[in-house]
Amino acid sequence: MRAETQPERTATTGAILRVVLAGACWAFAAVLAKYAFEQGVAPVRLAEARVAVAAAALAPVLAWRRPELLRPPAGTWPALAGFGASVAAVNLTYYVAIDHLPVGVAIALQYTGPAMLLAATALLAARGRRAGEVGRLAWVAAGLTLAGAVLVSRALEGLGALDLPGLAAGLASAVLFATYLLTAERAGRKGAAPATTLLWGFLIAVAIWAVAAPWWSWPVAALADPKVAAAVLGVGLVGTLVPFALAVGAVRVVSAATAGIAATSEPVFAVGFAWVLLGQRLNLAQLAGAALVVAGVVLAQLASASRAAAARRGRPGSRPGTGTPPPRWP
Repeated sequence: MRAETQPERTATTGAILRVVLAGACWAFAAVLAKYAFEQGVAPVRLAEARVAVAAAALAPVLAWRRPELLRPPAGTWPALAGFGASVAAVNLTYYVAIDHLPVGVAIALQYTGPAMLLAATALLAARGRRAGEVGRLAWVAAGLTLAGAVLVSRALEGLGALDLPGLAAGLASAVLFATYLLTAERAGRKGAAPATTLLWGFLIAVAIWAVAAPWWSWPVAALADPKVAAAVLGVGLVGTLVPFALAVGAVRVVSAATAGIAATSEPVFAVGFAWVLLGQRLNLAQLAGAALVVAGVVLAQLASASRAAAARRGRPGSRPGTGTPPPRWP
């Protein structure tokens, strides 16, 4: 039995660790973004530039090394379009939320996304008579990571500053966060490679931004400062291309809901980077929140492994030792 389960266990753990690493990249990029904002680059313009930088870096590499990945498989266009639109919109709504709300509240609202994913999974599983698809461990993991994100981001301190536009934008960012994981998962199920999904998602996002905020009005003069240019490039590469590649690859192995739980590690890394790079101190509540997030990510891994084992018991004809991920809700 060990020979059969070890490849899947290793693949699941690796996928969750990739999402955690993606969270670290997003958190570090937030530090770079803060510097760019302070130097006059508007948040909307940075959201626009990050996908352009990512696409410009990825396209020539694929054209040189894997040109066959430039063409999406038949039937994947709806998922790719949804992924690209989600990529473009999730940053916009998050930045609008930050503009209207304390940053901690905006972060906590965005990370209600994994709980939304679990709820959707439970409803669809019940409709398909697969009630065991979402177990108690997954719900506990989502609850722990959400509570931890609230504590780490100090969201409770900003509840008095809530307003309707900011609340709407924060909840929209949560839905879009869940949507881009789901559409990436869907594209993979339709046969699109992770690199293909990323490239066309970025290109579609670039096209959307070209209409919403024409490129000729981008504040190019700000890039004359080498530090600003480095920050914009860093957000595009470290904060977009690398973490999205990690997350899109991960949802080929674990469900979007599990990946969403693991991504809740981002606030922990954010306060860690703020402590190391900006000299901001952590209080006991934030340390406790970090511990809750770590516990939730560990439980998410255990829940995913449990679902894999249950699926394997129900698939006597599956090939042992192949590491094939368990079937998930459509």
